[in-house]
Amino acid sequence: MTGPVPGRWPVAFGTAELLQDLDRDDAWLLTVDGVAQSYVDRADPTHLEFDYVRLMGDVLDALPDGPLTAVHLGGGGCTLPRYVAATRPGSRQLVVEADAALADLVRTSFGTKGFRLRVADARAELPLLRQGESDLVVADVFESAVMPLSVTTLEWVEAVKRLLRPDGVHVVNVADGRPLAFARAQVSTLLAVFAHVVLLADPAVLRGRRFANLVLAASDAPLPVDPLTRTVSRAAGRARLVTGDALRDFTGGAAVVTDATAQSAPRPPPNLFRR
Repeated sequence: MTGPVPGRWPVAFGTAELLQDLDRDDAWLLTVDGVAQSYVDRADPTHLEFDYVRLMGDVLDALPDGPLTAVHLGGGGCTLPRYVAATRPGSRQLVVEADAALADLVRTSFGTKGFRLRVADARAELPLLRQGESDLVVADVFESAVMPLSVTTLEWVEAVKRLLRPDGVHVVNVADGRPLAFARAQVSTLLAVFAHVVLLADPAVLRGRRFANLVLAASDAPLPVDPLTRTVSRAAGRARLVTGDALRDFTGGAAVVTDATAQSAPRPPPNLFRR
């Protein structure tokens, strides 16, 4: 590891750029083709800059205390694995990242202390991973700001579930905007596989007022709904938790997505995530 250096590098899915945040000690923004991918605070890995990553962190914090066995599908700058390593010492973590050049940049710039970083296609790698042993599987898989079709389907979710222990939790980052048709279908697909599902998002996003990230969590064991509801209603970055009948109503009867029926995930409006 040599440490981060501001600059631009060609990667598989575009051009990566590292930008230093001058308002914090040793904090860096990673973008690809100008789209923000990750924010890594080397001085404080518990700092989660992006709202949706903070929501994912909230789900992790609500899980039982102690180390986790975790698989992260989609790496970027590996912000969440660094958070788990800092907050739950002794955790065993694997990160699967499809972009080899980006993975090399992340290794060189930020290191991989607390997790292993493997270059592979997430969908192809699932059956090769240890089955039934993970407490947590996080899916944050994007190519050029769009989720690949292969990680949006029933078959994908079923393969993810096979990695989990009976009480394991699957956390997903989804991006969508009005009329939220893609997000509704993703919820329906999770509900077809898992007994319990929750959605976490800014109320404005749920009303279709803007394109943004929604966080989904799913498990066959009951999820910590009450503590999560209290946590995500914080004054700053307030979010809403939706589950149960309200979540089924949210789907609007959207059909489960399969490999045979999957359609392209929504692309964000031009310049939405650009600096």
